[in-house]
Amino acid sequence: MRQPSDGSLPWARALFAALAVLASRAAASAADRVTLPQAIAEAMAANAHLPLPALEISTASEREKQARAEQWLKVVLEGDFIYAPPGYSAAITNLGEARLQGVVRQPIYAGGALRAGVTKAGAGVDAARARYRVAQKDLELEVRSRFSELQAAEAEAESRRAGLDQLATYRTALAERAAAGQGVASDLGKTDVRVALEQDALVEVESRADEARMTLNDLMGRDPAAALEIEPLPDPPAAPAAAGGDWSAAPDIGAAEAAARSAAADFTIASAELRPRLLFSADAGFLADDTTHPFTTQFWDRYWRDGGYSLAIVFAMPVWDTGALRARRAEAGHGLQAAQLAAAAERRDARLSWEKARAACDRLRARIEILSRAVPEARDAYLQTESRYRGGLASALDVLEAHRAQLDAAVLRAETVARYRVAEATLQRWGTP
Repeated sequence: MRQPSDGSLPWARALFAALAVLASRAAASAADRVTLPQAIAEAMAANAHLPLPALEISTASEREKQARAEQWLKVVLEGDFIYAPPGYSAAITNLGEARLQGVVRQPIYAGGALRAGVTKAGAGVDAARARYRVAQKDLELEVRSRFSELQAAEAEAESRRAGLDQLATYRTALAERAAAGQGVASDLGKTDVRVALEQDALVEVESRADEARMTLNDLMGRDPAAALEIEPLPDPPAAPAAAGGDWSAAPDIGAAEAAARSAAADFTIASAELRPRLLFSADAGFLADDTTHPFTTQFWDRYWRDGGYSLAIVFAMPVWDTGALRARRAEAGHGLQAAQLAAAAERRDARLSWEKARAACDRLRARIEILSRAVPEARDAYLQTESRYRGGLASALDVLEAHRAQLDAAVLRAETVARYRVAEATLQRWGTP
């Protein structure tokens, strides 16, 4: 703002100072207002439900590491000391045993169960990430919806307050005419009833605004009872809504498809139990018998002399188990079919939600254009009707009807804009990964 010159009049300097104060207050007020991106960011940081799916991702990642490790050899140090004094058969017990060995085990063939385990664990990681993204997008949709609801309630409240001011002006004119002896008592009563109804409607819309404000505060991690001012969103564009991304990339579909891959891995694992298994094992260390005198020098000398190694290939093949393994495979097959059907249903639901949101955006945008023209026309009609009433060419009922039509148009436009923003947020919810 340009400073006035020193030669300017005192009233100009005073006017400049007042404008500067108003500008600074407006800037401070704008700085304190919460924008929609800020509200979303605070909600993402403060939400109490997001850490749970985030922890699921870490847990699933550890399971994947375990599944990959199961494919490779394991080295363990094993030992035991068995004390068996005379009384048992020496041929069976060797009078005890002492062992200290390093053992290596490497699975050779497990019927595909190990690779399926890795696939299942990887699907678990994908599913956990998808569920986390679902939680994020649901939270974002909730914040956008409450933000739009609060803005719509505040806009409606502002319209109703302006309408009450108009009615107050109109009632003042009626009271003056009544004081002058004109027969407008009936018109005055009708106006009082209309004022009471508008005051009640204002209380109701302020209650809705308070509820939306408290919910939005809670979503952002703030005190629900704290004051909150939001930066109003601009009017929706007149151009058609964007496609909103690809509905097939919705994380809900990703979670369902990951669950189907996990079920397929379970079926492979169950089928592998019917196939043979091969395991390679090797050990090296010390193995001695006769521990009946463990504290003699001869025992320990002999123990350390009895060093060696062994190699083994273990083969296992199920032959008969009364049908338990086949029943387990059939159960896994049913689980696979259910997961595949659930994934197909999720795809249909995602596409339906996306198409509904897209169609709603188009319809609501058309309604907003109509109501944007109707609001000023209704305002002009009210002013004309009130002027005609003053000239005796219209009744009080005409004035009140014109006032209600003006207010209804403004309220309906605010509600339609809020519904458009919710539909747009829903389109983003289902149309982006």
